[in-house]
Amino acid sequence: MRILIIGGGSVTYELLSTISKHKELKKHDIAVVEINPRRAEEISKAFDVTVVNGDATDISLFESQATSSINLSDFDVVIALTDRDEVNVFVLTLAKHYGVNLRMARVKSSKIADMLVKLDLGIPVIVPSVIGNIFRTYLDTLTEPKILGEVGEYKIYGIVLTSTDKATNKKVEELQLPEDVKIMFMFNGVEFTIPSKEDVLKEGTLLYVLAKEASVEDITKIFKG
Repeated sequence: MRILIIGGGSVTYELLSTISKHKELKKHDIAVVEINPRRAEEISKAFDVTVVNGDATDISLFESQATSSINLSDFDVVIALTDRDEVNVFVLTLAKHYGVNLRMARVKSSKIADMLVKLDLGIPVIVPSVIGNIFRTYLDTLTEPKILGEVGEYKIYGIVLTSTDKATNKKVEELQLPEDVKIMFMFNGVEFTIPSKEDVLKEGTLLYVLAKEASVEDITKIFKG
């Protein structure tokens, strides 16, 4: 999986540090765009990632004829982590235009977060204290469910819904979940909610699923098909 991160600040450092400690996440091909030359060099030395020193608001950066170009259509995930909401919104808008499957952004304003959700531009994350772990969980559960913990005889799975998944755009009741499988709560980047049978599962939603007998393969089949 190819991942593009925009911005090389403290949140990016936290995310890259977390990724470097997880064997499965380290397999991903990661590129970072950072406007500050010093930060770009520091990231390049600290992590095994491709670093481009450039301005993400300069659209020529994403043109194929550019010397250090970033072809957005080549990426599966784009994460905008600059400290400016307007830049992050711009990046997600471009990423959607180029057909990037999963788009996420750090935002400070709840109004901006609501706008991103309503316009289907991507997933906003406005929880600074746990932001690195939230992004890591999204990446870790994008392709298949992962066991996040255990409660007695039950396992807690995390899984992110993409546009092509079986459960995406379906009501919870339409999934006809087995008796021992229950969606505990879901996170849309803005808030955690406990879903009702009538709730429609949207692309980019992070689900926390409680299951007793179901395996990773079973959970994958139920939600991803």
